[in-house]
Amino acid sequence: MSMKLPEVSADAPQCELTVLNAGFYRASLNMLHKERPRQQIWGPALFFLIRHPKNGYFLFDTGYSTRFREATRLVPYRLMRLATPVRITEQEHALVQLQAMGVEPDEVTVILSHMHVDHTGGIHDFPRSQIIVNKVEWEFTQGRSPLRLFPHAYLSSLFNQIDPNRVRLIDFDSSSGYGPLPQAVDLLGDESLVLVPLPGHSVGQMGLLINHTRQGRVLLCADAVYMQDNYRDRLAGSRISRIAHYDYSQYLSQFALLHDLEKENSGLTILPSHDPGVYERYVLGKGRAGQ
Repeated sequence: MSMKLPEVSADAPQCELTVLNAGFYRASLNMLHKERPRQQIWGPALFFLIRHPKNGYFLFDTGYSTRFREATRLVPYRLMRLATPVRITEQEHALVQLQAMGVEPDEVTVILSHMHVDHTGGIHDFPRSQIIVNKVEWEFTQGRSPLRLFPHAYLSSLFNQIDPNRVRLIDFDSSSGYGPLPQAVDLLGDESLVLVPLPGHSVGQMGLLINHTRQGRVLLCADAVYMQDNYRDRLAGSRISRIAHYDYSQYLSQFALLHDLEKENSGLTILPSHDPGVYERYVLGKGRAGQ
């Protein structure tokens, strides 16, 4: 089956994308890709700011925040801090970085790829923003106790103050699809931002296809892979990394999807949220997607 995406219409709005980072996790490079050395690194927790010419700012995830320390102060939650140490300062909070760019929290709509700790860490800094999340992910996290959520890498104290009235739930089961993607949601109805389900790492993870930027198309794939080389090599992380995924077989199935999307769509850039190479190129190097 061809994974060629539809041509973008000439009048599709052109968005601006900025790659940012909020905090770092400590892990072996081998856990990200099984053929990498067992070298300890501080990996990024990327988040993304999208400026739509008519609909304003969208934030894709929020990275870590210093709230992680309080949330993991007591057992059993402290085990998460021990297993995956986190480094984050208040100056690295998503909110602080946005305000330094002249963007206030009330201007932002937040899209949560999923609700793990490294993606929802800063969500309470946006108390009046609309929050967009997969219906499956939201219902999973709202229907279980903190102790039942913890083994799946959720810390409910990081998102339990979200006002449900501010949440827009995405129902992919009733979506019309987009090109070769049978389930996808055109978020604004103008082809600019298309939400795509990418479950496996979490029960309801989703990615965001940004169809028109000055640098071409960009797919923000969150944790569907940890590194671009996962789908390019069709190789996951070390065996121990399997515990980080809700459904490991489903997680692996996304590798072929991403591989074929990149192969069949020239100009498409796929950006995972924890790839050290993406951080070096787009955050430290100020590179632009597609370059």
